[in-house]
Amino acid sequence: MVIAEHGELVMRACAVRDAGGNGICLNGHGRITVTDSTVTGTAKPAVAVEQHAGAVATRLAVSDVAGIGFYLASSGNILLEDSSVTGAGAEGVFTAESCAPVLRRFQLRRTREHGYLFTGQAAGTAEDCEARDVVGVGIGVADRGTTEITRAAVSACTGAGVRLSTSADPFFRRLHVVGCDGAAIEAADGALGRFENVELERCGRNGVAVLTGARTSITGASVRGTAGAGVLVREATLSLTDCEIAESGGDGVLVDSAGEIAAVRCLVRNGKGSGFLFGVGSSGTLEESEFTANNADGIGVQSELSIRIADCLVRDNHGSGLRQTRGSTALQVLDLRSTGNATRDAYGSVSASGATTATTATTAAPAAAAPAPQQQQERGAANDPISELNALVGLEGVKREVNSLVNLNLMAKRRVEAGLSAPPMARHLVFAGAPGTGKTTVARLYGTVLADLGVLRSGHLVEVARADLVAQVIGGTAIKTTEVFNTALGGVLFIDEAYTLAAGQGGGTGPDFGREAIDTLLKLMEDHREDVVVIAAGYSREMAEFLRANPGMESRFSRTVEFENYSADELVTIVRSHCKRHDYRLDESAAEVLTDYFERIPKDGTFCNGRTSRKVFEVMADRQ
Repeated sequence: MVIAEHGELVMRACAVRDAGGNGICLNGHGRITVTDSTVTGTAKPAVAVEQHAGAVATRLAVSDVAGIGFYLASSGNILLEDSSVTGAGAEGVFTAESCAPVLRRFQLRRTREHGYLFTGQAAGTAEDCEARDVVGVGIGVADRGTTEITRAAVSACTGAGVRLSTSADPFFRRLHVVGCDGAAIEAADGALGRFENVELERCGRNGVAVLTGARTSITGASVRGTAGAGVLVREATLSLTDCEIAESGGDGVLVDSAGEIAAVRCLVRNGKGSGFLFGVGSSGTLEESEFTANNADGIGVQSELSIRIADCLVRDNHGSGLRQTRGSTALQVLDLRSTGNATRDAYGSVSASGATTATTATTAAPAAAAPAPQQQQERGAANDPISELNALVGLEGVKREVNSLVNLNLMAKRRVEAGLSAPPMARHLVFAGAPGTGKTTVARLYGTVLADLGVLRSGHLVEVARADLVAQVIGGTAIKTTEVFNTALGGVLFIDEAYTLAAGQGGGTGPDFGREAIDTLLKLMEDHREDVVVIAAGYSREMAEFLRANPGMESRFSRTVEFENYSADELVTIVRSHCKRHDYRLDESAAEVLTDYFERIPKDGTFCNGRTSRKVFEVMADRQ
């Protein structure tokens, strides 16, 4: 069947069988609308849409064809909904020549080479699509393809679940890959690509393999049960944020030769090798991450290149928390918390004779351990979170409240260690006050303290606002809120201007998505009450209204910490701190003028306390 030039065809409940060429072929400006039809047994692509042709297909089933299922290479509009390919000798869907189709609820079974292949600058979108039992790659994006793919499911492929190559730059959201023989995600040959909220399970090689010039970013991934390393980076660059890598058959994360990684707020646990291994010739940064219960070291460093490890926790590993096997001054370690590991931490620099000077982290060492490195000794007082809290300008009432909470948690921990029951405590808090009073800073320090006490697993801070929790479609808010909440597990979820979630209740006729977010949060807070602290922040009056927005709100947030406005003298002190940090000196006469200015400035909705001080400093510096 051929539709060419400006021809148009409507097909309903039709069957095309055993064609020696295409089942349906469109070119020129041809158009077709197909519903509830089948194409089987063709020798060439079952459906071919080329040149400027367009197609709308709903419930079109292709099966048992010798070649490609759908060949899409047109500049026209193409929409494929609730359609499928079962049994093809080549790709299920092959998209090329800058074609930008829309695929919705598309299913592939038993295709070869690829389930879906987007190449030749292909674009478009794919939503709720599935690929199973592919002899090859589930989804391939190549040659500068930029397709956006949402809620794809890939399983039981003999190759990679998803493979990006040759400068492809797609965007994947809510991808699920399970049971593939290759890597769940493989990026190579200069590919880019972004992934958000992906689940990768039980793959035969790696969960993620980023190779040969690829530069890829992944946010919110769960990687479990891989045969090899959970994440492999070799001769490529990877950004990894808010990810969990668990039960890997090798190292949790392996950064190999010429690989570079930036990992933030990641949890790597229960791997059969090291939690994180920097191989020879690799580099990167680890921040606010946890490496726990791995069969070898929590973090292993074999590279002599630049590596920065900051605000990380290594605990209960069967080797060292941190082990450096080649001495190098390029390793920077800041705020490493190491506890419960089988052997002492060892890292340091090369001595003049060329031998490695081993050092040991004080938190991991037994009584007979060697002294900690000078850097770590200096860190003890300077970066202790309680000392940092008490050193903040003003906020005396806040400091009393937080220190009281810390003491309560410490007492509860000691009671449990002594075999006594822990007293009931309010974990979730309201931070009420004007902007710029240090609410986010205090929340971050509070999380760090709770991690040090073992109350939280990592103590990392996830800061969100209404836009991060509320979707604009019915049912989307619960999903979005849950995804954000899960990234905060083990740490602190800080909801800025939380009262906006309750704004507008009782007015208007549309659905109340903010209320849906509140209801979802309350359930999640109860389900994970031992693994997260939620802090809701905002103006005092508005936060009081927020607590009344749901009958269960006040019981969850039983303690409110009030953040008062800074006094004029405190604002001047903040300006002084900015001056000192940037190598300026504040003249006393200027300080007097500032004091007068801060006393007279209106303390209305535009006044931002510490932020106002910073802006004043910036204006002063600009006029030097």
